[in-house]
Amino acid sequence: MESMTGYAFIEASTEQFSYSVELKSLNSRYLEIFVNLPKLLKNEENELHNLMKRHFSRGKLELHVDIFDWNVTRPISINAEMIKKYYRELRQIHDELGSAEPLRFESVLTLEGVSQRERSVISRTSRRDIYTAVGRAIEMAREMRNREGATIKKDMGALVMEITRHLGTIKTISKNAVREKKDSLKKRIEAVLGSTVDEVRLYTEVAILADKLNVNEEIIRFKDHISKFASLMKSRDQIGKKLDFLAQEMFREINTIGSKSSSSEIAHAVVDVKNHIEMIREHCRNVV
Repeated sequence: MESMTGYAFIEASTEQFSYSVELKSLNSRYLEIFVNLPKLLKNEENELHNLMKRHFSRGKLELHVDIFDWNVTRPISINAEMIKKYYRELRQIHDELGSAEPLRFESVLTLEGVSQRERSVISRTSRRDIYTAVGRAIEMAREMRNREGATIKKDMGALVMEITRHLGTIKTISKNAVREKKDSLKKRIEAVLGSTVDEVRLYTEVAILADKLNVNEEIIRFKDHISKFASLMKSRDQIGKKLDFLAQEMFREINTIGSKSSSSEIAHAVVDVKNHIEMIREHCRNVV
């Protein structure tokens, strides 16, 4: 069993710069992948998206890669022809104006187009290092998802055991409920009529009442759902939605049991079972 909640953060350096890789995994009905990259890595977005898709089948995944603290300075290129052109033009204007101020060469270097800082390029080694870090982040996030999945599995197993125990209690109480209703009905009729009750008529009424109070079918179906639920928890496939569906069916059965019974003990057991099922459904929403 795998949870959809995971996290990984890696910070390292290449020969060119320092970088960080952050991967967040949250629960979602489907597989949603968001890749946030610096401008220099935008061309890698599709490949990183496919890499994530190969390792995850469900959940909302957010991958963030950041680059900072460059170790190398971007080289600057000088446009010699542009400098000569600027200088000739400025010299001509300077002479025409007859300015006493000397024409300084450094003033030419500040003009537009004279120098240009070359665009940074990520080397193959740096690219490989980033992909290695992303791969490690995926492993770390999956390890966390598996650890949490194991915890969820253990917790759900304990909840199922509690539900099974409550079902046993409900079954025992419901068997005695018909007998108690018969004795109660007999006493009430005798108190009203003041005479012995017709046993045949009494058993007919009790049979009708017993049919209304009988929860045996619901308990059988409930146990079948529990059996399927326990079997499904052992699977390594996508089981979150299937488990949630079975939990809904369990809730439907316990609702019917509660509506049929007038016993306070059964009512309390039903409340506990409903609470356990809700806790199971919360877990199911975070299972792949």
